[in-house]
Amino acid sequence: MTDMRQVQDSKPQPSIRRFAGIVAVFVVLGPPVGGLAISILLATLAASSDLAVDGWMARTRMFSGMLLLGTAFGLPLSYIVGGVPALLIGVATAAWDARKGVISLHVALGGALALGGLAALRQGDPAWASEGERIAQLAMLLAHLTAAGLCWLVARVIFGRPAVSSRSGMGENQ
Repeated sequence: MTDMRQVQDSKPQPSIRRFAGIVAVFVVLGPPVGGLAISILLATLAASSDLAVDGWMARTRMFSGMLLLGTAFGLPLSYIVGGVPALLIGVATAAWDARKGVISLHVALGGALALGGLAALRQGDPAWASEGERIAQLAMLLAHLTAAGLCWLVARVIFGRPAVSSRSGMGENQ
């Protein structure tokens, strides 16, 4: 039987390396994932629009070409556009982890929703936006949410869940 001191000692203490690691996951992976999400969305819209030629082979070529161009030009720019939001969401998620001991999906997606919403509002008023502006707003929101969700998943895999008390009957990584 374990006493309370052993159970408290088994709980991982927040460390600056863990905090910095979680933030680094968001800063390093977030912008390119968001840029890739925007490239996929825009390539899909281009291949499925009336401007695309008929036939699945031609649409596949158009999708592939648009995705390649969007990725080649978008990934370097993604760090310029998405670096600060990724840093803010990473810091919020790491701070929550330091306080509560869990890398929270709700914090990551909540921050992404808030910052994605602000980025979308910079594109124009949603009520009076043109079709192109609405697509840009949707792309911004989708990029933020996709990047935050994937970064959360990677951070959980790398840093794992904290060990759970032996009194609860649950083991590590449950």
